[in-house]
This record gives sequence, structure tokens and C-alpha cells, in this order.
Amino acid sequence: MKIIHQQWHPPHAVETHTKKHSRAHGRPLIRRTVRLILAMTILLVGFVKDAKSQDIHLSHIHASPTYINPAMTGLFNGDLRFIANYRSQWETFTNGFQTFLGSADMKLNQGFGLQDDVGAGIQLSTDRAGDLNFRTTSANFTLSYLKALNGIGDHFITFGISNGIVQNSLDLTNLKVFDDDPYLQGGDFDPNLTYYDLSAGAAWFAPLRRNDFVYVGGSIFHLNQALVSFRSGERSTQPGTNLIPRYILHGGASIRVSQVAELKPSFIFFDQSPHREFNVGSFVKITRETRSYLRPEYAFYAGFWYRWSIKDGEFNRDALIASLRYDFRNTVFSFSFDLNISPLSKASKGFGGPELSIMHFIDFIRPERKRVKVKCPEV
Repeated sequence: MKIIHQQWHPPHAVETHTKKHSRAHGRPLIRRTVRLILAMTILLVGFVKDAKSQDIHLSHIHASPTYINPAMTGLFNGDLRFIANYRSQWETFTNGFQTFLGSADMKLNQGFGLQDDVGAGIQLSTDRAGDLNFRTTSANFTLSYLKALNGIGDHFITFGISNGIVQNSLDLTNLKVFDDDPYLQGGDFDPNLTYYDLSAGAAWFAPLRRNDFVYVGGSIFHLNQALVSFRSGERSTQPGTNLIPRYILHGGASIRVSQVAELKPSFIFFDQSPHREFNVGSFVKITRETRSYLRPEYAFYAGFWYRWSIKDGEFNRDALIASLRYDFRNTVFSFSFDLNISPLSKASKGFGGPELSIMHFIDFIRPERKRVKVKCPEV
């Protein structure tokens, strides 16, 4: 990440009327920033309200950075980023998963060091699965701090946290056979469950040569291990009702192989005992019409990832993920598709599920008003 300093003037060289003038011009910027935050919150609340949603599982890891690691908040070129994801899974043989994920994050142009920065964001998700419409809906706020490790800012580490509210619910109107089940007839059964969730992560980025770089990150979700049970009495008396932490290790690189082509290998490992999986693969990126150091005029990506499920220390083949991406100016369109190659493929006919995502970047802070100019690596 390359950072360019603006000229700094010592305090004795700044006149009083200049300070007043700067404050006067700063107020409209603050008001615009507040309006943008309110607008993106309203937009995302509407997005989730109309969507339906269980435990979220996304294959296109490059299109959901803050969901994988809160330390990725604000880590992009631009001032504001919107992301929308949709995934459908296993619709061919069951009432499968329908997943919607929306997020917005921004840089705050702050930091203790001249080359440091702070990121903040909001993330809303909803997921539905099964005939009982088991839904998981969440609203999380993320915060990150980017710390430069050298004088030019292309070597850095980031830390991030995510916290928010999660609601699980069941639609019992479709449940007919077990209406007399004492489990459901108990007065303490509640088809709606709400709890607080806390997560944290970190990531490290290092330059290789010129625009090449390598990165690795890790995150832990459900740090507070919330009590989760649809029977309120079990939330404090029964073992095994705590949310199991989810551990993620991820990383990748960007390696230029020609004037217009780059390799972008990446991997990710999930562990939420007893469920574990490992994905590895690569994009090939072709860039055309590079007119800005921040973002190309347009670029095309194509890639494959292989996913294994891990049980009892053994790697079992699970899916082949094909992915396409197209960047056009400030907007990114991505499409991924899972080809199921596990024993489940006999029932699914190899159809895992499609995944769509759209990212949009906005630059609203004038360059002369930015404390630092940051060029973040594209992951």
C-alpha cells in the first residue's frame, strides 16, 4: 500500500483565520459524511427486511471481505464501498438455502500515525433454509485500524472487531406431524431467539516487488459464545447450547506476469468444530485501459477454486468453484457457481448453487482534504 503525504505546515505557520476557515469548510464535510452513513444504513435495512434467510456460507471469498475478517473493513481504494451478495444452494432436491448479505464500509481518514487509517462499516445479513424457514438475521458494526509498518506505508497490519445482534427464528405454521410434541408444547419454547455476537480479526500485508504483494489474515467469530436454544430453560441449564466459535485463516497474493495479466492465488480455511473446510485456487486477471493508479478502467477475471471438507483429519472432496468477475470503473460484478463433487452430488445432480455479488465504490472526499492518500492492495 503506497501512501503519499500532503505537505504539512508547522503550527506557528498557520494563521488564526486559516483555522477558522478550515473548520468552516470541515462542517459541510462532516454533515455529508453523516448523511452518507444514514443513507447506507437505511438502504441496507431495506435490503435485509425484504430478504429471507441460516448460517451463512459463501464461496466467493473475494466478494465478502468484512464477513470473512472484520480487519478488512475500509481496506480498499476509495472512500465508501457498498457490497451486495446473494447465494442459492441445494434448490434442486430440497428447500435449500437462500442467503442475502449487504455491507457498507468507509475510511475515516484518521489515525495515530500519519500513514495509519481507521475503517468503519455496517453489515446486514439474512438467511433462510428448510421447510420450517429457519432464519438467521444479523446486524453488525465493524471497526478496523490500519497500522503502517514502514515509512512508505506499503507494509502494514490491520486489526478489526465486529459486534452486533443476531436473531434466529422458526416458522411453525408448516409443522403438522409433531404438533403434540412435548418439546413444542412447553411454555418456555420460543421460536424466536436473539443474542449478542462479538468477533475479531487481524491481517498482514507485505510488498513483494513493485505492485506485487502477499497477505495473510485470521479471525475468530462468536468470541462470547452466546447461549442459543429455542427453549429458554435450556439456555442456562443444558450443556452444548453455546454458539461454537468459528476460526478462519485466509491469505493470498497478487503476482504480475505480464503488462496486462496478473495471477491472484488465494486460500481460506474454516473451522467451526466439527465442521471444517479448505478452499484454494486462483484468479487470472486481465487489465485493460488503465487510466488511474487507484482503479483500472475495466478488468476481467476468471478462476477456479477447489473445496475440501475435513473430517477426522481426512480431506474429502466437496466442490469445484468456478468464478468470473468484471470491473468497470467504480463497479464490480462477480458470479460464482459451485459444482458439487461430494457423495451428495447424486442427489444434487452436481448442482451446488450460484452466487452473485455487486460492489460499488464512491470517492466523495476531495484529495486536498485527505490527511493521507492511500493505495490499498486489491484482494
